[in-house]
Amino acid sequence: MRMFMLVFVAVSGVLLFTGCDESRGPIEISGATMGTQYHVTIARAPADFDVDVMRREIDAELHRINAQMSTYLPDSEISRFNSRNETLWFDVSPEFASVVGRAQKVSEMTGGAFDVTVGPFVDRWNFGPDRTNMEIPSDAEVAALKQAVDFRLIEIRDDPPALRKQRPEVQIDLSAIAKGFAVDRITQLLESHGLQHYLAEIGGEVRARGTNAAATAWTVGIEKPVADARLVHRVVHLRDAAMATSGDYRNFIEIDSRRYSHMIDPRTGYPVDHHLASVSVIADDCLSADAWATALMVLGPDRGYELARQMGIAALLIERTETDLLERATPEFENIVTASQTTSTSLFDSQAITVFLCTLVAFALAVAAMAVGVMISNRRLAGSCGGLAGLKDASGQPLCEACSHPSEDCRLSRSERSEISRNEGRDSMGNQHPNGKHGF
Repeated sequence: MRMFMLVFVAVSGVLLFTGCDESRGPIEISGATMGTQYHVTIARAPADFDVDVMRREIDAELHRINAQMSTYLPDSEISRFNSRNETLWFDVSPEFASVVGRAQKVSEMTGGAFDVTVGPFVDRWNFGPDRTNMEIPSDAEVAALKQAVDFRLIEIRDDPPALRKQRPEVQIDLSAIAKGFAVDRITQLLESHGLQHYLAEIGGEVRARGTNAAATAWTVGIEKPVADARLVHRVVHLRDAAMATSGDYRNFIEIDSRRYSHMIDPRTGYPVDHHLASVSVIADDCLSADAWATALMVLGPDRGYELARQMGIAALLIERTETDLLERATPEFENIVTASQTTSTSLFDSQAITVFLCTLVAFALAVAAMAVGVMISNRRLAGSCGGLAGLKDASGQPLCEACSHPSEDCRLSRSERSEISRNEGRDSMGNQHPNGKHGF
């Protein structure tokens, strides 16, 4: 019976604390990838979570994606496909085919403003791996390259996965979508380990799930689109969403004292020439956010904003004026931001309640365990009575009588009670009665 009671208390404690204890966090993991850095913040993790194993898995996955989609690696899948001067099917990995297929859908919806076959223009404008020809391409040269730039010149086969060019000189570039895909892959790894509260980021493309260590939505900054400083333009709160930003203020070249953005319009072959400085898109996954941020940036402030509204895309467009920056956000963007802020407050209240309840349960279990110990051993509790000295039982006696080592207050109570008992055991004439009680 005694053993049963002990096991009951122990098991009850485990069951009650299971919902209260994600004991590790926050945990930071970072490293180099894709010419930039990745950062992962895990708000809460199980006690047995192995950080080193997680880091190795993330690094291995990012290395694998680079081996598929990096034009800077001569033996990557994309480099080998681009160098193949033929129109036969070229076997690729399932992920590679899937990424190109999703890019093609965005190309169709934007009329070619987003186009992975933009590779020849990227190289000629010196934004690719080979940056040797720093002269501005002539109109004739751009027109010649344009013959191989059209998303419809790529065919995709799912089973077995393969790509095929319709013109041998076609080349693709996935730099506008690969980081978003990589972020999504990191989140899949995190969730395969049972993690539900994290923020993953590569070069500014982020995806958040759950809440941060303070049990509020993740706080993410949108950078002010200026080239000579790193300032936060706006702060947004993300929960179970991804965000990507595309802009013209970081990656550019200067030729003959004129600045040219790396953002090239595949439809014209020239860098964009409008006043839109940056676009931030919130979506369910980072690949979509990455692709749409680039597409809207190419389309410009007016056409980009109108298409985002028509498609129901959550987008924030920041346009340069002569004196300032003009911000325009789609209704979907403002709704998501507002909802995240409201949820953040309610989640904080919920977390506070959870902490209080867990603390209350811990205290109750501790008292219950002591009580069981008293019943099993049939002896007083060891230790100070503390506040029990001021409490009385049903017969009016101090509860500190249960203690084997009472406090000073308890010893005083015992002394007072003894005196009261002696007095109560005598009648008005001072005679002692049997059992210390009045006899009638």
